[in-house]
Amino acid sequence: MDNKKKKVIILMLCFCFVVFALIYLIFDSRNSDYLYVNIERNDNVNNPTYYKEIINAAREEYNNDDVVGILEINNTEYAVPIMQSSDNEYYLTHTPDGKENFMGSIYLDYRVDIDSSKKLLIYGHNSSNIDMPFKILEEFYDKDYYDNHKYVEITTSNTKKKYEIFSVYVETSDFSYMNINFESDDEYLSHIEKFKSKSMYDTGVELSEDDEILILQTCSEHPDYRNYQKKYLLIILRRV
Repeated sequence: MDNKKKKVIILMLCFCFVVFALIYLIFDSRNSDYLYVNIERNDNVNNPTYYKEIINAAREEYNNDDVVGILEINNTEYAVPIMQSSDNEYYLTHTPDGKENFMGSIYLDYRVDIDSSKKLLIYGHNSSNIDMPFKILEEFYDKDYYDNHKYVEITTSNTKKKYEIFSVYVETSDFSYMNINFESDDEYLSHIEKFKSKSMYDTGVELSEDDEILILQTCSEHPDYRNYQKKYLLIILRRV
């Protein structure tokens, strides 16, 4: 290959790199503008009117009545709107303000009710190199991080609910964790105890058939699971 061709190839590679870098910076800079919310943190308030005001403020911020809650991870600044539509597809590719974007949103499974369902499933995207909505969940591979961030809170229009993590693991084949219907309390208890048995580390949390469960799901970027086609990181919590 002569020097002229080499120079052309190098210039093309440099051009591609610059274009990629610009795209990355554009999408990354958008992230903090619409995915995160600023809310007043006050654990001493127990007033439905107060909670309704928080959710209404988020709906106004994004001009979107699909906001059904706010998700917070304790001991962090992480606070995001929880979206819900009539299916589990729309918010895979739309941000809280309704704009089409590959980053998507944090959203609640359309089959459940955020206030009354015994089991909630919340989804969001992850990435190894972009600050995606649920990238923070990757921190929970570290037991020390879990020890300092055991609790997640959800604010709805009616209340504020606190959940405690009892299991962290990556699922590659058994997707029954998405089930929401159970024929008996025993079946439900067996279902959630299986989550605990799969945890990467022991959280010491005891479970009962009366527990309300929250599952946070995202794609795993852990190198141990790179060869699996499907690999979902699950953070599983019970209401306290």
